[in-house]
Amino acid sequence: MGRKKKQKTEMDFIGVVVLVILLLVYLKMTILKDFNPFTDINWENPFKKEKIEVAERSVAEDLSATKDNQVATPIKEEEVFVDIFFTKISNGKDIYVAVSRKKPKTFKGSDVEYAIKLLMSGPTKYEKNSGVCSEIPSTTKLLWYKESPSKIIVNLSDDFEFGGGGDSIYKRMYQLIKTANHNTRKPVYLYINGKQANVIGGEGLMIKQPLRNNSLEE
Repeated sequence: MGRKKKQKTEMDFIGVVVLVILLLVYLKMTILKDFNPFTDINWENPFKKEKIEVAERSVAEDLSATKDNQVATPIKEEEVFVDIFFTKISNGKDIYVAVSRKKPKTFKGSDVEYAIKLLMSGPTKYEKNSGVCSEIPSTTKLLWYKESPSKIIVNLSDDFEFGGGGDSIYKRMYQLIKTANHNTRKPVYLYINGKQANVIGGEGLMIKQPLRNNSLEE
C-alpha cells in the first residue's frame, strides 16, 4: 500500500509539472510571443525608455503648435485714401471738387500731411483733362509740417501768397482749408516762411486762425 501511494504522489507531481510547462508554452505562444526577457527589459532602469518617449512627444507637440502659429493667415491692412480739393468750372461757375488719392503704405506721416503735399503738387494730367485745376502756384513748397496732440502747423513758402490777384488767393486759401479740415479734426494753422500768416497777398487778405470755413469772413 505504501509503495502504491508513493507512486501515485509522484505521478500527481509530474502531472502538475507538465501542466505548468504547458501553461508556460501557451502563454509564450499567445500573450508573451514577442517578449524576450533578455533584450526587452532595460535592467539599469526599466522605466527610462518610456520617460524619454513621453518627453520627445511633448517637444514634438510644442513644435507643431509653433509651426501652426507661424503660418497663420496675415491680416490684410486696410487701404487709406485722402481727399484733395481743387477747383473746376461747372455751368459757368467756379466750384471746389474733391479728388481721392490712395495713401501709400511707405508714407509714414499723417493723412493730412500727405494730402497737403499732394495739394501743393497740383492735379494730375488725367484730372486736368477732366477740367480740374488749382489756384495754388506750382512753385509753392511745403517747407515743414509739425503735429502735436493739440494742433497742426503747415509752413508754406511765400510763393503761396503771390500771383493771380485777390480772387485767386481767396480760392487757394479755401483749397487749403477744405483739404486740411477734411483729413483731420485737429486745428490747423498756416505759417508762411516760418511765421503765422494772419494777412497774405498784396491786397492784404485777412485770415482767422486756426483754418476754418469762416476764416476768410470779415
